Amino acid sequence: MTRSTLASRIKERRKTLGITQTSLAESVGMRQQSIQYLESGRATRTSFILELAKVLQCEPDWLLKGENPEQQKA
Repeated sequence: MTRSTLASRIKERRKTLGITQTSLAESVGMRQQSIQYLESGRATRTSFILELAKVLQCEPDWLLKGENPEQQKA
């Protein structure tokens, strides 16, 4: 099993939910370019993890570490 990254988890959830980078950025209070940097792996940390998790409907721990097998909130 390949190990996923913060970048791949953000992109995967965003695409699964049908959200654009621009829409995600606006919902979280970031710039679209910041989302692009996160998804490309050029940025590896963010102070917006709680906001991202809320909009992406997943657990912050899953976004950060990929450890929570049940990524979606109940």
